[in-house]
Amino acid sequence: MNFKEIFKPQHFNKLLIVLAVVVVLVFVFTLGVFVGYEKGRFSKNWGENYCGNIMGPGGRGPGMMNFDRPGFNAHSGLGQIIKIDGNNLTVKDQANIEKTILVNDKTAIIRDRQNIVIADLKVNDKIIVIGRPNDQGQIESTLIRVFSNQQ
Repeated sequence: MNFKEIFKPQHFNKLLIVLAVVVVLVFVFTLGVFVGYEKGRFSKNWGENYCGNIMGPGGRGPGMMNFDRPGFNAHSGLGQIIKIDGNNLTVKDQANIEKTILVNDKTAIIRDRQNIVIADLKVNDKIIVIGRPNDQGQIESTLIRVFSNQQ
């Protein structure tokens, strides 16, 4: 096959189709690399800033919860349980701010790497809560971490 035969309409159309497929495959591969890079960058940065994300500015290092600083935002809570009323918890932080925590069947409650239920919680347990605020100023919890007495 010589050069003139390649550019005949029947061969040229096949060549264009092959080139178009190659361009699409390169684009899809490049897009996959970009998405993977962005996901990795996000995970790395979020992990490095975990304490700052959860505890606000001045958060301490990994595994060091500071119950002495006032804190958290409307999406979270850190403090001591002062009241358990059905599926509602009242948590008081060191600044004496009380927050109402709503617990539902989708809420993960974890103590010492084991899942527990709301009936296992006690008044005076220290917890950290992550969730969403509702219109009544309560936190609809998605995760509650109970700290053991050793921490």
